[in-house]
Amino acid sequence: MISVDNRPVHAVPRNEDFTVEAYRDLLRLCLSSYSPASYGCIPWGERFVLWRHDCDYSLNRALAVGRAEHEEGLRSTFFVNLHSEFYNLLERGQIEILNRLLAFGHDVGLHFDAAFHSTRSEEELHDQVDREAGLLEHFLGRRPAAFSFHNPTAFHLSCESDRYGGLVNCYSRRFKTEVPYCSDSNGYWRFRRLAEVLNDASDPCLQILTHPGWWQSRAMPPRQRVFRCAFGRARATMRLYDDALEQWDRENFAGTATSIRFLRSIDFKTFETLDYLWNGRRFASLFLELSRLHETQLWRICEAILGRQWRLPAAEVSALLDHVGVELDVLRVFESVGGKSWLQAEPEDDEMRRKWSMVRYRLAHGLPAPADDALEAGCVELCRRVESLAAWGRRESIGFDGLGLREAVSAPSDVTPTRHSGEDRAAHDGGEPAATARGSLEDLRTYLEGFISGEALGERTSSQGPRRQRRP
Repeated sequence: MISVDNRPVHAVPRNEDFTVEAYRDLLRLCLSSYSPASYGCIPWGERFVLWRHDCDYSLNRALAVGRAEHEEGLRSTFFVNLHSEFYNLLERGQIEILNRLLAFGHDVGLHFDAAFHSTRSEEELHDQVDREAGLLEHFLGRRPAAFSFHNPTAFHLSCESDRYGGLVNCYSRRFKTEVPYCSDSNGYWRFRRLAEVLNDASDPCLQILTHPGWWQSRAMPPRQRVFRCAFGRARATMRLYDDALEQWDRENFAGTATSIRFLRSIDFKTFETLDYLWNGRRFASLFLELSRLHETQLWRICEAILGRQWRLPAAEVSALLDHVGVELDVLRVFESVGGKSWLQAEPEDDEMRRKWSMVRYRLAHGLPAPADDALEAGCVELCRRVESLAAWGRRESIGFDGLGLREAVSAPSDVTPTRHSGEDRAAHDGGEPAATARGSLEDLRTYLEGFISGEALGERTSSQGPRRQRRP
């Protein structure tokens, strides 16, 4: 029986249960034993299921769940909260989602927040439910048939009439006593696991409550599911702001964070992560992420040159870079395989290079680091170098910026191998030229190992840190 005094019997959530794929299995299992019913026409005395959703966190997840139900042939009711702190029913996009759910054949009900109204009597409940039902009818063109309480108290659950405000009460005495109930409240099966209920199928009828926010594309803990709903909406809001300014040809002043804007069209997820760190002034984390991005970019361009221009097998390229990458600075490898023209266009003296390498080392090991203003300037410089290298890579015959799809790294080039713009380079300390684009893999390996040996002989202090860390 539904009661505020109920305590869960399952203390451990079954995260693997809460995926859309697992949800489809539940729908098929349900349909094999029960006939879907609606709150507007309940076939009392028959074997039916009332499947409902209290939409607490996300209407986007409601749409995903509703689409799955439509495809599997189950009709349900989505209860929406006019006072939700996670979505806004007055937004055009949110109303459009509800209309799409209605087009799927589902119903929309009222998820009534009695705490918002400080409801103190059943008379007040009648009026408040009627008024909110009228608002939904105004926006959707149809009046909801039922309502459910949002976070009900003992008083709310004591309101057991069949209807309030003309709407079916999902917590009426008749439902409590005649219709067995299964819920995923708080992101886990608090009393009975739904799969077990449906496999047993011994109940003559069922009222099933699933909250759309709990059902994601992959298994995760309940708090992470809410995080995805909440932060997904926040990201969508920022995209709306940026897109609106672009659409109306307005300036989008972002301060120094403008430095990462070039990534928006290349790798939007990375852009969002860096944008979040920048606007949150988390410059230590931002500097490390940008350093990692730049280093990964350099390695990927090295792989592209060796794979596409030198036409070396991907396995040999990977083995070589894994071997030298543990010990050798990525810029040295990059210059050796063909990036000298970019390094000449982007001069960086050894002192400046050592400075930023030291900053990265100190940040990565929790040592005192420069103030935020200095780190912010370093982030701006790293962005400039990433953007410059990306433009260089696109201009070269490899046609690859080091930031795009992974498949672009090893795909053979249609261009006949020619001498690379960085081919005529001299070996370290004035030695013989390094391996050319037509040179052998062994020549390049020997050449790079020569640098490793040379660096190993140099004096180092513990404060300088390792020569480099294993590449990502």
